[in-house]
Amino acid sequence: MKILGLLGFGYNPAAALVVDGQLVGFVEEERMINFKGAHFMFPGMAARWCLEKAKLTLDDIDYIAWGWDSTAYRIRMPLFFGKQFLKYGLSGKSDGGVREGVYQILDYLPGTITAKTREGLRRVGLKGKIPRIEFIEHHESHVASTYLLSGFDEAAVIIIDGSGEHLSTSVWHAKGGNYRLIKSIDIPHSLGWFYAGMTDYLGFVPYRDEGKVMGLAPYGNRVAEWEEKIAKVIRISSDGYEIDPSYLLLGTHDAGKHYSDKLAALFGPPRYYGEPLNQKIKDIAFTVQDTLEKAVLNIVRTATGNGKIRNVCVAGGVGLNCKMNGVIRHSPYVDKIFAQPASSDAGSALGAAIALSHKLGEWRPHKLKNVYYGPSSTDEEIRKELEIAGVKYSSPDNMARKIAEAISEGKIVAHFDGALEFGARALGHRSILANPCDPEMKDKVNIRVKFREPWRPFCPSLMTEHKQDYLEDAEDAEFMIVAYQARPGMKDLVPSVVHVDNSVRPQTVEREANPRYWEMLNELKSLTGHPVVMNTSFNLRGQPMIARPRDAIACFFTNGLDVLVLNNYWIEKK
Repeated sequence: MKILGLLGFGYNPAAALVVDGQLVGFVEEERMINFKGAHFMFPGMAARWCLEKAKLTLDDIDYIAWGWDSTAYRIRMPLFFGKQFLKYGLSGKSDGGVREGVYQILDYLPGTITAKTREGLRRVGLKGKIPRIEFIEHHESHVASTYLLSGFDEAAVIIIDGSGEHLSTSVWHAKGGNYRLIKSIDIPHSLGWFYAGMTDYLGFVPYRDEGKVMGLAPYGNRVAEWEEKIAKVIRISSDGYEIDPSYLLLGTHDAGKHYSDKLAALFGPPRYYGEPLNQKIKDIAFTVQDTLEKAVLNIVRTATGNGKIRNVCVAGGVGLNCKMNGVIRHSPYVDKIFAQPASSDAGSALGAAIALSHKLGEWRPHKLKNVYYGPSSTDEEIRKELEIAGVKYSSPDNMARKIAEAISEGKIVAHFDGALEFGARALGHRSILANPCDPEMKDKVNIRVKFREPWRPFCPSLMTEHKQDYLEDAEDAEFMIVAYQARPGMKDLVPSVVHVDNSVRPQTVEREANPRYWEMLNELKSLTGHPVVMNTSFNLRGQPMIARPRDAIACFFTNGLDVLVLNNYWIEKK
């Protein structure tokens, strides 16, 4: 069976292709059109690329797996929203929540999605019959995307996001390749909406900048005033949480879209985008992150039966919170965690295809080894782009050694190699690399290259053979999505990749998964004494990760990068 997984018209649209139970391609739409997030668009270019990679047409596709159950909007969701209306009511200028759900009913009906899908596929030039669309429940798509790629036989699966149909948080028991729902929390009690609302209040862009709140939190302090006020918004219970939606969705929204004026009155005037940070904002960010971790830890305790199930799988947009995942990983209830690298809604396009393939008896659960399933370019294609741009280049005999030497000399290297990774983290194929031993390197890259806030942290990639030398309680962490604590002394050795709270978001690199990247780290070990590199995504602030050579060349000449590596070509500024 050939299954095209899709999810669009929301946040992070994406497309994935599963053929005969094997993942062939997966890419987010933002990277195909070079527009950050590509929110509320149809993943047409992503779908087209998936088919082109496999040399297929629409006529060859057996099913489209859609990562949202539109059939629920015929009867079940109208009844659900009716009950919500009676329970919470609507007042003032509510821009989200219940009212938005009412609008969704017409937009999400199966006929509407089918028509929009046909239009989206035709718009990017795809001919042939439109395959039958199978609608997969949103949280089930997330479950399949994480559990069926975790390598675990038995696990507690926790899905936390803004919403999926009526669910906001769900807990599943998975064993032997099967999974079942055991507990759920409905909207408007959404941790995703809570974190997005507070992201908005703190002056960042919701559904894009939640990672900034997470990164800012360690600069804050525990303040009783903010803890008392946040407790009015969200009440932590022994097995989860409960939210007062009047602070987020209901009431008037003159101050911001994702939080109500009642919340602004509670916390005081909000910070707007671009305004300076003060200690109050940092302290509230700390409280928001701390509250999320406490709520999720209670969910984990319930999901694992107080630790009887020792493996945990995580997905949903909140699953991108590395610090939260680290708290789960180091809790007394958990031995191992697998957090889906594409935990956002993009991952539900992947999960929908996997779930349907699994139901058809073709997908076999296994451990995800790497995330390099996106577009790639041949050396010939890259050479043509370089010649069009009039750029001088060379082809070193030992590229891994050449890159390591440049990094050890303090140069900042953009590394474009092979197939694009999926997910929120650059993992060596579309990365900006620098020397973590230089204590000023974090500031250099933030200011000269990324043009982003100076307090933003960077992550290390390191040889998996040496992880125990740098990480407390070290395990393989291939996807840079679980936070660890640095070992004593690490901050002195590689200061530019250790955050202010001594946390590290590592990528452990295996030779088999990424040979040249591993070789480069091995060369760095001989040059700097540390098989560690500072790694951030190859993009500028506000732009998606680079997918194409032409975009890589354009990016290289608009900032302070010193070296650009395009597969086997070396370009260096004088």
